[in-house]
Amino acid sequence: MASINEEVAALLREYAELLGLAGGDLFRVRSYEKAAKAVGGYPDDIAAMPDTALTKIPGVGKSVAAKIAEYRRTGTVKAVDDLRAKLPAGARELAKVPGVGPKRALQIAGDLGVTSVTELAEAVRGGRLRGVPGFGPKAEERILRGIAVAASDSALREALRSLAPDATAEEIYAVLAAHVATSGAGESGLEQGLIRTDELRGDLHTHTDLTDGIVSLEGMIAAAEARGYEYYAVTDHAPNLVMQRMTDEKILAQREQLRALADTTGMALLHGTELNIAPDGSVDWGEDFLSGFDICLASIHSSFEQDRATMTKRFIAAAENPQVNVIGHPLTRKVGRRPPVQVDLDALYAACARTGTALEINASPDRMDLPPQHIAAARDAGVKFAVDTDAHSLVDLTHMPYGVAAARFGGLTTEDVINAWPLGRLEEFLRKDRSSLLNYMSSSSVPSSAIIESRSSVSSGSS
Repeated sequence: MASINEEVAALLREYAELLGLAGGDLFRVRSYEKAAKAVGGYPDDIAAMPDTALTKIPGVGKSVAAKIAEYRRTGTVKAVDDLRAKLPAGARELAKVPGVGPKRALQIAGDLGVTSVTELAEAVRGGRLRGVPGFGPKAEERILRGIAVAASDSALREALRSLAPDATAEEIYAVLAAHVATSGAGESGLEQGLIRTDELRGDLHTHTDLTDGIVSLEGMIAAAEARGYEYYAVTDHAPNLVMQRMTDEKILAQREQLRALADTTGMALLHGTELNIAPDGSVDWGEDFLSGFDICLASIHSSFEQDRATMTKRFIAAAENPQVNVIGHPLTRKVGRRPPVQVDLDALYAACARTGTALEINASPDRMDLPPQHIAAARDAGVKFAVDTDAHSLVDLTHMPYGVAAARFGGLTTEDVINAWPLGRLEEFLRKDRSSLLNYMSSSSVPSSAIIESRSSVSSGSS
């Protein structure tokens, strides 16, 4: 039976989705998403908390607290019920299909009366969507691909969700072995020499309540230290992810706060950021500003539908940036909810190996990205990896075994994983031999774009 925390988190998440469908203010949508994470990850039972104490939960303000109190009192929330009644039946389910989204979901449900994913697939194949403004063959192709991804990942998603909160890397590996097509680590995942969870010395991708995390900087550092880490990186979002409201002043103030906390912990604290890879491959800040960070991840958060050649150029431009150390959640997939982007993986691996840019194995069970089936090929191409939690809460920090299981699936050892290295060796890697990279980029007679255009017609490394 679901706990009251889980029930309330699900209700708040639904309200955020309904608000998004109804065209509600995006910052309000984000606040309810954040509150859902906070309640779902809250360590205490909120059923036992007085109404006046609910706002002590990080991310829970007066409005959210009132809805929680209403649910505890009546078993329902009027605002949620009202929105459910206002929107077309099935719109929320359709909006979760990769490639559909809120606006199209409302169109399809409202104009065609489609109420389920099965009906959506039938409508696409029957050509019914072409009568709806804005839909053409490309949209149909994206939607069918999204339905296929959701269907193929559903078993993996449910199996991962069924695991106990304290599942070991070996137990998670068994799920991967049962649901993912190929393995670079043999049949058991127990081979001698493969990386273990206790061999990771730190976490290099985490967030605080400065952006979309739900815990303070001090709280995240204390929890990381309790896990026995030698070093820990804070990597809040950069300003081009507008919803997070980051500014130069905020990130610099956080840096000062982090430096002030250095004497309170036995860990080495690294100040970093998660940059946004723009459609042209550029990132948020310039070289001078980025040089002040200890570590920079770069991730794609938008324009997921770029064609394969364009997406590959985008990734390579980021890898060639002398300040970018890690490509975060590389294929941007969310298990069962968002398909991986189309990219020439062989070209991406080659660029990362050449430039000294690690690929992340994102340990969130909702992401598992880089997908486990691609890790061995990246390793064979000379790529190094960062196994990170991408934590936005204290609970997220416990998800590292999922990343380790994926790393073992790909046959990785401590030699392959940069956050299994001693701090000195990690810091040397993060310097990225920038002078050699800049010299290569300025002296290369064949631009990366030309290489990609020639490769994209022959490589089959698409995901």
